[in-house]
Amino acid sequence: MQGKWKGFLRLGVLTAVALALAFGAMMGEAKAPLESDGKRQETEENAVGAAEQGETVGKDCAIIQTMGFTRCGHSVSRRVKAEEALTGANFAAVQERYAQWRIDSFGKDEIVMSREIPLFCPMHHALHVNEAGEVVLSRNLYGDGMAVEKSYGLPLERFSEEDKAALLRGIGFDSQADAEAWLAAR
Repeated sequence: MQGKWKGFLRLGVLTAVALALAFGAMMGEAKAPLESDGKRQETEENAVGAAEQGETVGKDCAIIQTMGFTRCGHSVSRRVKAEEALTGANFAAVQERYAQWRIDSFGKDEIVMSREIPLFCPMHHALHVNEAGEVVLSRNLYGDGMAVEKSYGLPLERFSEEDKAALLRGIGFDSQADAEAWLAAR
């Protein structure tokens, strides 16, 4: 019975991730990798300018969050309504609440923030080595963390030096079949 619930939970999480990605792409919010440092500085200056002018979060403020995944170069954006507790909050309070995010623009009606995550995005499968030194297949099911989907029981010593180095970094694939074809060719 416990295995059945685990399967339903996994299916639910995968469905939610797929729907979020599809909706983001459909709304045109899936973007290229995060801006260059020059653009980043400009947006940070705009956010600081709004803070200096005393702007606060409005009642129906939207928060637009962009997660840039550095391992594959993809990014995903989502738009959510600000929590009621943030209504009336200033820039410093929002920055404290979202400490892991960079606030790119700050206004009464909209806050734009971004974050770079050193993982593959949820659209990829990744082969890498687990703590036991065996090859595993993982996916980013949480946005900021990889979940092991399959363990192959293959020791790292089985691979060439070049493949070992790649597996230790992690190798991204578009599908499980692509990852397994790579393994079969080794």
